[in-house]
Amino acid sequence: MMQWLGWLVALLAIAGALWLMRAWRSEQARANELLYEKMDLENELDTMHAERVANPPPDPAPPAPTPVAAAPLAQAPAVQVALGHLHELAEQIEDYRKSNRAYDLAVQQCLQPLELLIGADAPTMASALGHIDKARKPLFSARAAVQKSPLQRSATALDAACAALASGAAAATDDTALETEHADTSP
Repeated sequence: MMQWLGWLVALLAIAGALWLMRAWRSEQARANELLYEKMDLENELDTMHAERVANPPPDPAPPAPTPVAAAPLAQAPAVQVALGHLHELAEQIEDYRKSNRAYDLAVQQCLQPLELLIGADAPTMASALGHIDKARKPLFSARAAVQKSPLQRSATALDAACAALASGAAAATDDTALETEHADTSP
């Protein structure tokens, strides 16, 4: 019985070895197939590259015409007007920021004694209410200053600057087109 068992194990080992050899051969065949496909694709890419070098694509469109004598942008009257409006707007923004800071400080000063009101006795309550009464006037004046700011109502300086730049740009393109036409027709 032991002898049969030995033959059976040997037969199974031979069958396993044959199966592994067959799997290894199929993997080798697949690897060779992929290698040949890779070589074919590289050859095709080389052919395409050679064709592209032999037949280059057409040149792109010629560049746009340049203005012959354009006025410097910084000296254009529309730009000067727009810069004036922008400087005015910068001053308004700075004033608005200062007003907002003053308003924030006034609000903080008014809110400071609120912590004392909870569970306060009569003298502490009177002191806190006196502090609030003193802080109310700066609070209301700071709020009025913020609300009076031109930035709060509208951005007139910014609108004027944009309009001046737009009209200046339109005029500059019209002048450039005329100069280009005259330059093209002259001998």
